[in-house]
Amino acid sequence: DLADWTRLAADLDGVRAMLVDAASPELTTLANDLLHTCVGPRFTVSIDTQRTSSDGKKQIEVCDVRVLDTERGRDATAETLSGGERVLVGEAVSLALVTLACRQSGVEGPTLVRDESGAALDPANARAYIAMLRRAAGYVGASRVLFVSHSPAVQELADARIQIADGRVTVEAA
Repeated sequence: DLADWTRLAADLDGVRAMLVDAASPELTTLANDLLHTCVGPRFTVSIDTQRTSSDGKKQIEVCDVRVLDTERGRDATAETLSGGERVLVGEAVSLALVTLACRQSGVEGPTLVRDESGAALDPANARAYIAMLRRAAGYVGASRVLFVSHSPAVQELADARIQIADGRVTVEAA
């Protein structure tokens, strides 16, 4: 029995890898749409799920996010970006994953929640980030978007605000 279960586990791992490989093109397309429409054409991502081993003899399962930065003329992994750049690219990939998960599972009208995701952004990139959230909400048919921010500039972009201060909660419409 143990041999059968061990074999089944190995086979299911292969199925999972195939599903990830199959999703990669759509994830890449969604992430790039979010980046290009909200941030501009500077960044283009590719999500790679396989890499050739150093000896060139086999394919290794990975999940690498590569970023082409046309402004700086570099093609590298997302880890090489600055903090703010990494936030924008990471959120585009994350929101693409959410979109794909909602589509595949049939979820309708979810609430999209982000907690301080845009904290490292300057005001211009914060506006692009909020535009990205709104576009992603449209993709998944979100009933609402909730985001936490301590930045007054970002708070001003919200349709409504829940303020918590001095032990009191107030709600303001924009």
